[in-house]
Amino acid sequence: MGELEKHARLFNLIAPVYNVFFGGQVRNYRAILDKYEELLNIPVGGRVLDIGCGTGAFIYCLAERGYRAVGVDFSSSMLRAAKKSTPGRSIELVQGDVTKGLDFPAKSFDLVLSSYVLHGLNSELRQSIYAEASRLSHGRVLFYDYNQKRRFLTDLIEWAEGGDYFGFVRHGEKEMRTHFQAVNRIDVGPQTALYLCSSKLSLEL
Repeated sequence: MGELEKHARLFNLIAPVYNVFFGGQVRNYRAILDKYEELLNIPVGGRVLDIGCGTGAFIYCLAERGYRAVGVDFSSSMLRAAKKSTPGRSIELVQGDVTKGLDFPAKSFDLVLSSYVLHGLNSELRQSIYAEASRLSHGRVLFYDYNQKRRFLTDLIEWAEGGDYFGFVRHGEKEMRTHFQAVNRIDVGPQTALYLCSSKLSLEL
């Protein structure tokens, strides 16, 4: 069983638990968008893709601002939970493996984002996500994840989850800089950051 299959099995089991936190996630993402939406440079009615959308909190917040939202996740249970959590919003939910490429044309999204996905995957799989996100976006790519600051409780929880949290906090930003011409890290919490990426040399971040 591959790494993604193991993650899918885990998240299929815990998807109902994740829905308990949906309201808090929505409040957090709304606050981030209130403060940083202008930096994302999404045109009115623009199309956005959330890689590893989980229960759909981030794309719910984008959809309520009028953007055309698409969420993709490897876990079928997460997508079912997302459908239940986002009633009344025009959100397209797709099951897929972004590390093997998604069935969307190149440059078909104004923003591609991924929230708290990268640190759970090994470096090779992260590289695949960087490449596919860059292919799909003709605007900016946004990663919301940990920064380099660590705390014991977070270390313990992430160690138990079995991802590559420790590798990501040490090397994640450097990896992004090998795939994107510009990377602007904005620390938004004690341990969290927005990584705003672009492959366009002329784009000022």
